[in-house]
Amino acid sequence: MRKPINPREDGLTLIEAMAALAIFAIGSLGILSLFLGSFSMSAQNQNLTSGYEIAQSAVGVLRANGANALSLNGAKVSAKQASNSLLSPVSQVMSAYGMPAQSQVSLAVTSHNNNGQCPCTATVSVSWGNGAQTYTTQTIVGY
Repeated sequence: MRKPINPREDGLTLIEAMAALAIFAIGSLGILSLFLGSFSMSAQNQNLTSGYEIAQSAVGVLRANGANALSLNGAKVSAKQASNSLLSPVSQVMSAYGMPAQSQVSLAVTSHNNNGQCPCTATVSVSWGNGAQTYTTQTIVGY
């Protein structure tokens, strides 16, 4: 065994190695935390993008029905069923995007003139995660 030049330096290399290992471990845990957090954000962003696409599909159905859009007021859609047969394509889009089972689309259509005729304001809300997350859009239909 080699003798240290200065007896006071005995074991210093071991302490330096342990300190370097501790710094590396703390840095690695920080990077791992960021990495795992990005998975959660990625899933949330995917659901938000899907919510946008589903809402646009529902707006398309409302616009296609023009003056009859008021008949869809209060309609609800899930991935398995639609309360109105006109909204079946929206249900299919929800299934295609793989939205969670609790996700739901709600439509609210109100007449601008309060006379039961369009033009109307349509509000489409897509919610998922037991209502914890929602995407809402509003447009004018039936003009």
